[in-house]
Amino acid sequence: MNEKHIVFSENNDRAYGKEKDFNNADEFEKTVQEQHPEEFCLIENIRIEACISTLEGISSETLIPLSNTDIQIENYFVAEISEIGIAGVEKL
Repeated sequence: MNEKHIVFSENNDRAYGKEKDFNNADEFEKTVQEQHPEEFCLIENIRIEACISTLEGISSETLIPLSNTDIQIENYFVAEISEIGIAGVEKL
């Protein structure tokens, strides 16, 4: 079985999941709900975008052939997340 791993942004206001790991946006949204650190959150603007990742990183203002990096380009589900307070009011 394929593990469905969600990556959250530093502020937990955006979620990413590899498109190939999910059957559809509904499955991605359910997994985000399950893995988000807050019990209640609002998930909006789910879309698929090409994203890049690298373990080594590259310096800013650097020109380097892609073949000389460890960069991976894959399609990800991406969504914005708002935390919801106890009374159902969005936290700011």
